[in-house]
Amino acid sequence: MVFNIQRFSIHDGPGTRTTVFLKGCNLRCYWCHNPESLKAVPEIRFIPSRCIACGDCVLACPYEIDGKTARFTSRCAECGVCAGACYAGALNLAGKTYGADELASLVLEDKDMMRLSGGGVTLSGGEPLLQADFAAALLSRLKKEGIHTAVETASNVPWGSIEKIQSYTDLFICDIKAAGTELHRRGTGTGNEQILGNLRLLSGAGAGILLRIPVIPGFNDSEKAISEIGGFICSLPAKHPVELLAFHNICAGKYDSLGREFTLRQTKPPSPETMKQLISILENLQLEVIWKPS
Repeated sequence: MVFNIQRFSIHDGPGTRTTVFLKGCNLRCYWCHNPESLKAVPEIRFIPSRCIACGDCVLACPYEIDGKTARFTSRCAECGVCAGACYAGALNLAGKTYGADELASLVLEDKDMMRLSGGGVTLSGGEPLLQADFAAALLSRLKKEGIHTAVETASNVPWGSIEKIQSYTDLFICDIKAAGTELHRRGTGTGNEQILGNLRLLSGAGAGILLRIPVIPGFNDSEKAISEIGGFICSLPAKHPVELLAFHNICAGKYDSLGREFTLRQTKPPSPETMKQLISILENLQLEVIWKPS
């Protein structure tokens, strides 16, 4: 189940890449920038600014009530019929099922661009390793074509899921949101014991890893929280670069399109001064730190 295929991406691994976003996630980070990724089923999104009030969606909706579509009501089956009828693009369906061969053929249309730029294909989400068998099938096909592969993961899956893709993955891009399990639970809804254990195993196995820390105001943007994360990273069997990602609230429109509340709508991104302070904490631990100011 895929909800987006983003071509010409430069933020999800080396070179110019195609990023495939898989649907479904078992964390509930309250700052999530891709809310359409959370559920592992198709979902209808509504963008009011594109609506021309033609009424075609109402005519198409099999669960229409009182002259309105069933969107945002308990009657809506997320069938996507209304989105198919909306030529203005105000309604669209987030979520499409692909076969591994079908998707591989689609992304390999850009293989010349990937090779020239030193890029490749990245699987993201959501949590792509919730679809580990599909991910392994897709990645193995890409490796046969000599394509560089990367997987963005929170690592909150059984180790066996990681093993399924390990030999087909050149780079693991792994989030670390908090070192302490209670803080992690407060931010994501679950502890991080499995996550940290998987990172130790992956590092010990000699995998290529880029560690990412999303910097969230009021959650992990303190000296204490970053120092604890840095301490854990230093304890790993191998050294790995660390990238800091500053929170932003430009995803609010995605929540609106899904009819959900975004609690951080008014929260400002961390200042450049804050980011530089946090970077210095990690650099003092002799870690290689990456930060790309927006």
